[in-house]
Amino acid sequence: MNATDKIKNFFGLAKMPFSKAIGVNELFQGSSFKEACSRLEIALENEDIALLTGDVGSGKSNVLRFFTHSLDPQAYKTVYIPADNFKIGEIAKRALAGLNVEIPYQATAAIRKLKQSIISLNHDKGIKPVMVIDEAQQLPVTTLISLKNILNYSMDSENLLFMILCAQKSISETLVFSSLESLKRRIRVNYSLHGLSLEETSLYITHQLKICDLERNIFTDETKAGVFHHSKGIISTINAVCFDLIIYAAAHSKDIIEPSMLEVVLQNKL
Repeated sequence: MNATDKIKNFFGLAKMPFSKAIGVNELFQGSSFKEACSRLEIALENEDIALLTGDVGSGKSNVLRFFTHSLDPQAYKTVYIPADNFKIGEIAKRALAGLNVEIPYQATAAIRKLKQSIISLNHDKGIKPVMVIDEAQQLPVTTLISLKNILNYSMDSENLLFMILCAQKSISETLVFSSLESLKRRIRVNYSLHGLSLEETSLYITHQLKICDLERNIFTDETKAGVFHHSKGIISTINAVCFDLIIYAAAHSKDIIEPSMLEVVLQNKL
C-alpha cells in the first residue's frame, strides 16, 4: 500500500481531495463563479469579446472549464490558447491548430486563413468558434491592438467569433494605454473573480470531502475559519493548506483537524 492509499484508508476517502484532478461537474460553484459564468453566457449571446480577470489561484481556469464544457458542441467549437509574448500571427496559427486547419508559414497568410475558416464554420456548418486566450496579460500591446483583425467581419456587423481574454488583474494597467482604447471600448463584458467568503470557504471544504465520498466533517469550524483568514478565500491556497492538513492529520493518526494543527502546517510552509 502506497502513502496516498494509507491516507485515503485512514479517512475513508475514495480519492484525495483538494486536488486539481477534479471533474467539471464536481467543481464548487461559489457566488463569484456563478456570476462569471452568467456574464460569459450573456457575452456569448451578444458580444464578440469578453474579459475575465482575477488573482492567481482565484478559480479563473475552473470558470473557463465549466463554461466551455457547457457549450453545445453542435453550435460551438472551443479553441484554447495559453498566451505568451505572442504576435498576432502566432495567435492565428495556434487558433488554426485548434480548429484542425493546415497552418500557413507566413503570419499574414495565417490570419487570412483563420478568418476564412471562421466564416466557413459559421456559414457552412452553423458553428461559432470560441477562442479562449489564457494569461492574456502576457500579450504585447501590439498584439492586443491587432486582435481586431480577427474579430471584425462584414465591416464589424457580424459576431462570427467569440473571444474570451482571461488574465490576471494586472492587465488593467495595460488597457489604460490610449492605443488600446478601441479594444477597451469593445470589451463591454468585463468581470473580475473574487475569493470565497468565510461561509463559502467552509462549504468548499465540505464539498471537497463529499466528492471524495467522505460525508463526515473532519475539519472543525475553527479550523475552517483559520484556513479562510490565511487564504483570503483564494481557492488554490485553500487547496494547498487543506491538502497539507490531511497529510499531517493522517501521519499523526488524528481523525479531526484542529486549529493547532493548522498552526503547525502554516509554520512549516514558511
